[in-house]
Amino acid sequence: MKSSVYISAEEIQVIGYSGKNIKKYASFPLPEGTMYNGTITDSAFLAECLASMKKDNPALFKGGVSLMVDGSSILCRKLMTPRLNNRQYLQLVRDDFVDSIPDVDSIVCEYRKLSPENAILGCAVNKSQVDSYIATFKEAGIKLKGIHIGAELIIAYVKSKPNLHKSTVVINVLDGPTMLSMLFVKGSFIFMSRARLYGDDKEQNNEIILENLNGLIQFTQSQNLDEIRESFYLGINHSDVVMLAERNTHPEISLNSMAVYRSTKGKDIPPQAHFACLDMLYGKTGIELLDARRELDKYIKRKRPKKVWIPLLILYIILLALPAGWLLHEINIVENDIQEIEAFINAPQTVQKMEELNDIIQRTAEYNNVLRQAEALADWESLMPPAASHIAEFIIFGHGVDVTVNSFDFNERTGIVRISAITPDASTSVHYVDALYASGLVQAVFYQGYGSGADGMVSFTIEIVLYVEGEENAD
Repeated sequence: MKSSVYISAEEIQVIGYSGKNIKKYASFPLPEGTMYNGTITDSAFLAECLASMKKDNPALFKGGVSLMVDGSSILCRKLMTPRLNNRQYLQLVRDDFVDSIPDVDSIVCEYRKLSPENAILGCAVNKSQVDSYIATFKEAGIKLKGIHIGAELIIAYVKSKPNLHKSTVVINVLDGPTMLSMLFVKGSFIFMSRARLYGDDKEQNNEIILENLNGLIQFTQSQNLDEIRESFYLGINHSDVVMLAERNTHPEISLNSMAVYRSTKGKDIPPQAHFACLDMLYGKTGIELLDARRELDKYIKRKRPKKVWIPLLILYIILLALPAGWLLHEINIVENDIQEIEAFINAPQTVQKMEELNDIIQRTAEYNNVLRQAEALADWESLMPPAASHIAEFIIFGHGVDVTVNSFDFNERTGIVRISAITPDASTSVHYVDALYASGLVQAVFYQGYGSGADGMVSFTIEIVLYVEGEENAD
């Protein structure tokens, strides 16, 4: 007896079968949050549940099982394509889903040809998701023989039913809080969408289901496709479909339930076990994600640089060793020179000389500044009125008092000189003012006060009204 497993958001479903006849069915309830949109969110707890089912139903898990997966994390899309080889088809799928799974080395991809069209159904899953399936079943002590994709097997199911090839139909698969809808025109797959059934009760969910049908009607009209004639529902009871039909606002569309499997003994399994039944009926010819996972490893390995023939590699290394050895020798010489230069720069005597040099540079800058001031003074004196040129020399240098003039500013329009000077003490500044008056060269001196500097010198500022030649003649 072989077994097929499907894990929904609400329960684990397992059917044991022989050929196309179901021999045994078992289920195990799951709390919310264990599985979401095809992704295992609590692998440890799920492994415990699978191990418990195996303990209670050992015959169902004796020879290993195949797993059916579905959800928004299982990416599927119809791709138009010319005839290609297998690797080219896989690369086409890989390129198409790279926006959803950016790491190209994590895309587990496969495809199904959609004959007679020049198209394929491309499918992709993140490597980590496939690995989580494998690891969870391994932890539960269950051998996983295959992993198949729900949407792809629905296409296989429609292809095997000639009565579904006569018009445009929609196959809706309700799985707990989600619904997968797939549009077929005369048996050819066209489009698929997923809807979230977020209603608090059956009435609200029915409204969402019918709104989804309205969206598909609008899609067929926008694409100039034949009008939808039938909408089938998997995963709900016939009575629920009758309730939907009563609220259907499109009488031209027939709403019907669909049973993937009917027991010859008159005992149907629950309608929500549709995916496990699809795996039993069509899984052998469907996409195999375990093979695709192994193919991904081969793809990554092919991308790696191939090993060079060992003798050629050795010869290549020898040829490189000669210039490399010479280069290392030259580098060693340069490094020694660098070390010698660094040792010289960091030597105490060099550091001392550098400090002396910096001091000389600073003093030279100060001397240059004094020189520039002297040159500026000479230029200024050459422009002064003739009667006042000797006055400037007396004010700055010829006063005979221990006073150093730092700045000299002469306003020719007013005949006033403003100076700033330093002296050892305040009394010397007074002697300086007296010397100015005693010279007979100034009319008046206005003392602006003084202050003390950090070096102990007294600084002061005065304004001097000069006798200029023109004013003397006027008097």
